[in-house]
Amino acid sequence: MSPATLHIGAATTAAEQKIDQEKAKQPVSRSKKAVGLMDGMNRYLAKFTAIKDDDKVSFFRLMATMINAGISLTKGLRILEDQTDNLHFKQVIGDIAFKIESGLSFSEALSDYGQFFNESQIGMVESGEATGRLNQTLLQIATETEKSSQLAKKIKGAMIYPLTILIILAAAMYAVMTFVMPKIKDVFDSLGSELPAMTTFLINASDFMVGKTGPIPNAIWILIGIVTFIVIFMWWKKTKAGRMIWTQITMRMPVFGIIIKKSALARFCRSLSTLTSSGVSILKALDITAGSVGNPVYEKRIRMIAEDVKRGITMGENMKDDVAHFPSMVVGMINVAEQTAQVDQITGKLADFYEEELDDMVKNLSRLMEPIIIVVLGGTVGFLVIAVMLPILQSSDLAIQ
Repeated sequence: MSPATLHIGAATTAAEQKIDQEKAKQPVSRSKKAVGLMDGMNRYLAKFTAIKDDDKVSFFRLMATMINAGISLTKGLRILEDQTDNLHFKQVIGDIAFKIESGLSFSEALSDYGQFFNESQIGMVESGEATGRLNQTLLQIATETEKSSQLAKKIKGAMIYPLTILIILAAAMYAVMTFVMPKIKDVFDSLGSELPAMTTFLINASDFMVGKTGPIPNAIWILIGIVTFIVIFMWWKKTKAGRMIWTQITMRMPVFGIIIKKSALARFCRSLSTLTSSGVSILKALDITAGSVGNPVYEKRIRMIAEDVKRGITMGENMKDDVAHFPSMVVGMINVAEQTAQVDQITGKLADFYEEELDDMVKNLSRLMEPIIIVVLGGTVGFLVIAVMLPILQSSDLAIQ
């Protein structure tokens, strides 16, 4: 090879290296980096997306269908990962599939996501794997989750109406005290007569709200105080002691206490029925049910039942003197269930009974709340009208005399 050829080859190589360097500096590379950065941000933000009960119902139901059709567990999970619209749930399903591919069982993989799957669901999956009835168990989980979700939605839906009325009433009172009362006060001052106690109370409250503490009106401080109280209350309610105390308080309320008790009983019976029918032992079923009943008062009580069952005392014997938590009908049917070895069937019928009763109560909840709302609205409006009109009527009587 001649020196000229070598020189041309070296020049060509140098030119190619220069072209590669230029390509590396081009915006296409920056675009790919931007896409990668955006994808990472989307994956991070997706973790804050809520995973709803409807998503989990579809997950369990579709997994049961695919397993029944002969599709392997990991392949079914990968199919669901591609089809799921919820980005957060998509990541969770992908991670579960990866863990199973790494050697974990389905229940072990689910237990790593206890914030999304409760103890009852994980325990039932573990039982389904042990008994070889995973597809049937997944269908049972889907049905139970769907029923619990529908009940929670109905209760929340029934509470929207009274809460909306109370919020509107509070906003109206705030407007009256800060905008209307200061103008009416001038009218009262012109009357020159002694004002009634309720009128004086309204005027003093209005003066306090309109007045200022430093550069900020007191009304703003009141709003800040209310928001701060709500935030602290919500935090306290999530603590172990707070959950217990708040549940005990709400269980003593006239209407809501009955709903809360029946809801806990329905979940207790449904979970016990589903777990025992899946082959879970009664001790383990009680332990799982205690953690998934969603009521700290009943959770503590169910764990006491489990301790007695370990010592050979039946559930019925433990419950018989506790009418506050377990009605006589429940105690009687549990006794029959234990004597006939039909715990799954009888507790299932109890769950159906309480779910139907809850459904009827929730449907009538708005109707039950209407008298209370009318009394509160009528009392508030009546107080305002009397407090405003009474001084005017008194001054008219004095003028006639």
